[in-house]
Amino acid sequence: MKQKKKVSPTLILVIMLISMTSGAICMNKVAPVLTNIMSDLQISSSARAGLLMSVFTLAGIFLSIPMGVLVTKFGTFKTGLGSLLAIIAGCILGAVATDYNMMLVSRVIEGIGLMFLGTIGPAAVAQSYSDRKRGVAMGILMCYMSFGQILALNIAPVFATISSWKNFWWMNAAVGIVALVLWVIFIKGFDNQTSDLGSVSENAEQNPSIWDVMKNGSVWLVCIEFVCYMIVHMGVFNYLPTYLTEVAGMSATYAGTLTSVASLIGIPVGILGGMLADKWGSIKKPLAIMMILFALLIFCTPIFSGSAFVLYIILYGVLAMAEAGLSFTAVTIVVRSEESGLASAFMNTAQWVGAFLSTMIFGALLDSFGWSMSFRIMAPIALIGGIAVLLNKKLN
Repeated sequence: MKQKKKVSPTLILVIMLISMTSGAICMNKVAPVLTNIMSDLQISSSARAGLLMSVFTLAGIFLSIPMGVLVTKFGTFKTGLGSLLAIIAGCILGAVATDYNMMLVSRVIEGIGLMFLGTIGPAAVAQSYSDRKRGVAMGILMCYMSFGQILALNIAPVFATISSWKNFWWMNAAVGIVALVLWVIFIKGFDNQTSDLGSVSENAEQNPSIWDVMKNGSVWLVCIEFVCYMIVHMGVFNYLPTYLTEVAGMSATYAGTLTSVASLIGIPVGILGGMLADKWGSIKKPLAIMMILFALLIFCTPIFSGSAFVLYIILYGVLAMAEAGLSFTAVTIVVRSEESGLASAFMNTAQWVGAFLSTMIFGALLDSFGWSMSFRIMAPIALIGGIAVLLNKKLN
């Protein structure tokens, strides 16, 4: 009997990256064309408009931990297939949306797709690479959000200018279809391929307990830090193109391009973080310093103007992207190695709780206090995250 050829780790990494990027485009495409969407769908409230961005993460809040169980039960291929179909369906529904409610439902469907892929992708890559190469591979994979941000921030405004923002939703669906085709062709036998490697869970005593992770105070402190980070980062980042357009007087296209530079910087920062992850024994001081500097930068946002925004974007990209990588490394340090998967699931939940609250909080602040005060109120939230790091004794 002819043995099936195994899929190479590099090909698995590429397919997971394309699949997750299709979901990242979904997550980031509303912000750069928010003004157009508000006009076409007759949305008058900034808070309601912000919900179109933050509701996307509801799936992550409720599904991050349960989805790990579903992936284990049904396998990578089936759950990934369903995830990509959800992304495609959500894009199509958004493209034909005629009112706010239709758009809101489309965002939830897209969110479910990305949240599942956010669990499937890292697990598949981790299973495919040896310990010596896993850090770099994971670093490359986690650039998916930066790729999605760059594509959304640069291309969506162009579509909105020359035709309609809805055409970018169709393009997003096309990316999902490409990923779906690759998935059907190459990932179908992946579950059988990885089952041959054996499972660490064969020893029942090594099985991690969700209760042990929940009782670990250091995990909660890292999660608190990350919630604070996500509230500030996603709140500011999603509204930054609108701020640059309305306050700084930039065109929507230029504002989107400039904002995307932060994501572009995040690509080498993310890969470097993966390379250094195994070499850092303690990251308490750099993590706390980054969070405090990030808070200071957000507080100073209103004083930047003109060409100085280029410097602001560069600093934002370095601090924001470095912070995310350090946070995910930190949570694996404060638990036993066999608990890393569950700890990461808790971090994913923290990530999406912060992302969900981010644009709702910033939108509400914007409605009540205006741009300058909104930035200055967000800064202390980041500072709280830095304090949570300093209080974490296991990060010494």
